[in-house]
Amino acid sequence: MGAYLFDQFKQIISEKGFAAGENAGIIAPVMANMPVVLLARWDAAAVLTAIDRYHVTGLVAVVDGLLEIMNHPDFSQYDLRSLRSVTVSSFVTKLNVDIRRRWEKLTGVTVRENSYGMTETHTSDTFTNSMQTDDMDLKSGPGFCGFPVPGTQIKIVDFATQKPVPLGEEGEIAIKTPSLMKGYWRNPEASRKDIVDGWFHTGDIGMLDKEGYVHYLGRTKEMLKIKGMSIFPTEIEGLLAMHPAVDGCAVIGMADLKKGEIPVAFVQLRPDHQGRITEDELASWCLDNMAVYKVPAIRFINNLPLTDTGKVNKKVLYSRL
Repeated sequence: MGAYLFDQFKQIISEKGFAAGENAGIIAPVMANMPVVLLARWDAAAVLTAIDRYHVTGLVAVVDGLLEIMNHPDFSQYDLRSLRSVTVSSFVTKLNVDIRRRWEKLTGVTVRENSYGMTETHTSDTFTNSMQTDDMDLKSGPGFCGFPVPGTQIKIVDFATQKPVPLGEEGEIAIKTPSLMKGYWRNPEASRKDIVDGWFHTGDIGMLDKEGYVHYLGRTKEMLKIKGMSIFPTEIEGLLAMHPAVDGCAVIGMADLKKGEIPVAFVQLRPDHQGRITEDELASWCLDNMAVYKVPAIRFINNLPLTDTGKVNKKVLYSRL
């Protein structure tokens, strides 16, 4: 029997991250009859020690934590051969092919990205298991989330009519699942609005591609309108994450009289690239790698502001426009 290591326990369990952290780090391994190693706070050396000492087979972490582990000066002194499964969430730093290759070279294990879900459903609404061959999951377009888990149905509907849209078109993600909540506590109006005929209307923008894979594109309120074109911050963030100098980034919209909005990317550089690239140079790279209307204004930031659950706090970024 292996052991399951769940890092950043207090961080991910807190506030909105409660259900996701509970499911991925506690309930799933316990239901699989596996002991769980919980850490009260994040510490790369403690993670390495726990994997070595308890022969941990499964690790749940964030991408930034994985990088800290790989960059730890004593990494080679720990035995990580027991690891069989590594699942990450991309908050500040996004999982990319280079990070996956580096981790595979060091441990022999492929990193899998967490999938889409909501607390109102059962959190884990899609899965990406076995979709890492040839990095298919990372190369299949923005917001790739895999297939719905067994027993869960997902459809993409028009926001106004609530009727399904054709495959490949964007719309609202609606979910039907046996574990759907009964309703919001003491808020029947919101419950009636969001739960229609057993379907939960998430308010999230998504797409089902022609193969049936789910793509999460962002919240409705986060979508940018630039000269009439709909732009999703997650797509720009994913493209920026491919640049070797980018450690983390977050894109928000800024009002513009001519274009309606323009995307602004707050970029946190990797320590070894600070001072070696300018905002204009990164903007030029964007011009070569994305459609012109998607190219953001670049603003370097020392550290991206985070919420208690480790996500980028975009409210703080809006105050810095």
